[in-house]
Amino acid sequence: MIDKLKKLLISVVVPFLFITPAYSGTYQDIDYLIVDNTVTPWGHKFARVFQEIWKSPSGIKGYFIEIGEERVSVRQSWLYIKVGDTIFKYKVYEVLLKPTMSDSDMERLALSAAKRSLRFLLEKYIVLKSYESEL
Repeated sequence: MIDKLKKLLISVVVPFLFITPAYSGTYQDIDYLIVDNTVTPWGHKFARVFQEIWKSPSGIKGYFIEIGEERVSVRQSWLYIKVGDTIFKYKVYEVLLKPTMSDSDMERLALSAAKRSLRFLLEKYIVLKSYESEL
């Protein structure tokens, strides 16, 4: 009786395991991803303002924007933005942030960072991706 159950199990379940895909959901490419690697409250504030301002260019997909921060002292830090993919990231913006910056100054800096990031994507990122596809 047990041998018959084993044979039945092997004949029905094992082939089913090879037919069923490992992931049955639908896969969608990510257009872009903004990663906040800041450590201070004013760095997080800059990242929030940048994310509110950012509009992705049409036709460009699969890129990352990393907003990072390096502390200089207790009252200031260098904030940088890197744009790229999973392999290459290029620093396109860097600014010294202070906690005493007004909201309008923070918005002005975030707008400047968004413009530089967009210019990099439109001018250089497409060219770099075309070189990668040729390799």
